[in-house]
Amino acid sequence: MKTELLHKYFEGNATEKEENQIVEWVESSAENKERFLKERLLFDATLFADDSAIQRKRRGPIYLYPLIAIAAMLAIVFVMDLPHMHKPQQQLSQTIRIPAGQRAQMELPDGSVVWLNSQTTLTYDEDFGKKDRKVNLDGEAYFEVAHNKKIPFYVQTEKIKVEVTGTKFDVCSYSGSNNFIARLIEGSINLMLANDKEEKHLSSLTKGKYFAMDNGKFRTGELTSNNALAWMQGIYYFDDVPFKELLEKIALYYNYKITVNNPKILENYRCTGKFKDLDGIEHILRVIQKDHPFTYEIDNEHNKITIE
Repeated sequence: MKTELLHKYFEGNATEKEENQIVEWVESSAENKERFLKERLLFDATLFADDSAIQRKRRGPIYLYPLIAIAAMLAIVFVMDLPHMHKPQQQLSQTIRIPAGQRAQMELPDGSVVWLNSQTTLTYDEDFGKKDRKVNLDGEAYFEVAHNKKIPFYVQTEKIKVEVTGTKFDVCSYSGSNNFIARLIEGSINLMLANDKEEKHLSSLTKGKYFAMDNGKFRTGELTSNNALAWMQGIYYFDDVPFKELLEKIALYYNYKITVNNPKILENYRCTGKFKDLDGIEHILRVIQKDHPFTYEIDNEHNKITIE
């Protein structure tokens, strides 16, 4: 396979015939698949490193914040969902994973802009925007969706699906947390409880409102500020949240396992404050200690924290 054709595919300029040709080539051997992945990584590493390339209108550029080395950027992995023999028309998919302590901004093939928070995974098909616009989200993301009434935009999370035609909103849904929140900045969205068997309409949001699910219980309300979106500027804001919830969030953001050996520490204490993501998890714990006494032991080698 010619490198020029692969680059044409990565840029989103390949014809349908060329796309099918590449899919068949990748399927034909493990060596071809390995070469495809290497070319994909080299292509995107070049895009990150070349300032002039960032200015060109390429499909799906990604910008990491704060700036880190190219080797670390490759932690954003592009994964192929190869078609099975009985599904010859299935397309390749692209998966973007954001490392702990990082954020990223990217543009989808339809022109929609997405900000991805720490420990977030976003997946979409390579033919995204041609017949449908669906992304799968595990984590937190802010979307500015390009308007297209003919092709609605869907965000599928672990339990809830968000439908929109063009708007600005934030979704936070980390797998396994049993919590979900969508905050609408502009436009309108529909939220549905989605599983393999059916979809159930839950709520329709208009500008300035939010929808949340906490351990299976639903609630809606008015947004009182945009502080919840401060993570896009590298600030983690907590507004009167239970200490347990704060610990769960920072454990996710910084990729630590936090064990609390004294459950009483979690009782009747709520946290309000804001921290820069560069401050680090230990700085956050030291600040909270001043108002809520507890001790902790940190194992940076194994990313573990024990709180007493």
